[in-house]
Amino acid sequence: MAGASTRGDRLEYPFEGEFTSEAVFIDFFYGLTDRLDMGLQVAYFDQVYADATRDEPPSDAGFSDIRAFVKCRLFQRPAIFTLKFGAKVPTGEFRNEDGLIPVGEGQWDFDFVGQLGRSFWPLPLYTNVDVGYRLRTENTEILRDPGDEWFLNVEAGYNVTPRLLLLAKYEMLRGNPSTDFGFFRNRSQIKRITYLSPTVSYALEDQLMVEAAVRFTLSGRNFPAGHQLGVGLSSQFDAGSLLPTPW
Repeated sequence: MAGASTRGDRLEYPFEGEFTSEAVFIDFFYGLTDRLDMGLQVAYFDQVYADATRDEPPSDAGFSDIRAFVKCRLFQRPAIFTLKFGAKVPTGEFRNEDGLIPVGEGQWDFDFVGQLGRSFWPLPLYTNVDVGYRLRTENTEILRDPGDEWFLNVEAGYNVTPRLLLLAKYEMLRGNPSTDFGFFRNRSQIKRITYLSPTVSYALEDQLMVEAAVRFTLSGRNFPAGHQLGVGLSSQFDAGSLLPTPW
């Protein structure tokens, strides 16, 4: 466990804990103008936590919280700069059980993000930087406000071939203290995490991608410290191409 103490020490967990999550994400995008986009994400999770202390591992499966967002591109030269506003709607089931990571979190979240991206063509290289603030509201079922968060995501990608892309992703999150029972400021539950993820992406077809990544924990507090292995398959299509062509 990364940071079970107040100093953020890495502590060993002696019971062979393992978390497995399988997920399907469906994203919908609609361009209102050439500068303004809106979107919606629906996610389905099937996740299990197991360790040596449990005969029956706690698990949960179902649709998670819906996420909606609006993006506005302010300029695109010499780099693309976009402002993004997002909202997480507590539509997923929240189950308050010991050892269980539920599919829903039980509260509204609001994201305010600045996004900067730059292509270095003719080099087959790009970089993206996201800096954001997440306003988190109270989960009224358990009277707990998890605390607002600052986050930073940096990504750089290089096309080795037209189909093969190598990426490096850096993720950092810094959370504020939670507020429990409406008044108790709980600094022991402050969450902090920093990840580095080497990633390989390969285009099987024009709109079909497979991706594999290893997520290394560089530092943290109140987060699992083990390495994470991820494999994903993604595809996309233009819904407009499915509409009949007018005469």
